[in-house]
Amino acid sequence: MIRLRQQLGIGAQTFLFGVFGHLRESKRLATVLRAFQRARKAADIALLVAGEFASADLARSLEPLLTGERILRVGYVPERDFWVQAAAADGCINLRYPTAGETSGIAIRLMGIGKPVIVTAGCETSRYPDAACLRVDAGPAEEEMLTDYMIWLARYPVDARAIGERGAAYIREFHDPVQVADLYWRALS
Repeated sequence: MIRLRQQLGIGAQTFLFGVFGHLRESKRLATVLRAFQRARKAADIALLVAGEFASADLARSLEPLLTGERILRVGYVPERDFWVQAAAADGCINLRYPTAGETSGIAIRLMGIGKPVIVTAGCETSRYPDAACLRVDAGPAEEEMLTDYMIWLARYPVDARAIGERGAAYIREFHDPVQVADLYWRALS
């Protein structure tokens, strides 16, 4: 984790946000990149964008925004490297709109290791306790809300860690494999 941050040129005091997974339009990456540029003016932050683009057109359209200072672009990585990157990040941005009605594996994984996760407010994220993640409203206020959250987390790392700890506690309680298997068994019985 420390070695990866050093390789990326990210100091210990810099808050590193990560966007992980398949990069498609619904991940709101243009919004994330614009919010990052705004937040950088007010906080010591960096952004790791890790994953493959779902379309060459999307990649081309975002290329000017992806070349900004303190934006680190990594393509697809194997599972082991994903976990190293996730551990190196201080927080995760996992916006999704429009949604497809599914639970995000990225959000669950990052919450599970105690990282504060910023998600899009909606039915899919409504069961997460309010204190266990940060929700951004889709629509006109999305970019401003995201910018404000990024600045807040970077300026108040104690708050960021507390959100991450509450997220991890939630995941341990409600996403424990034994408990999930039991719920499936009861539903099928």
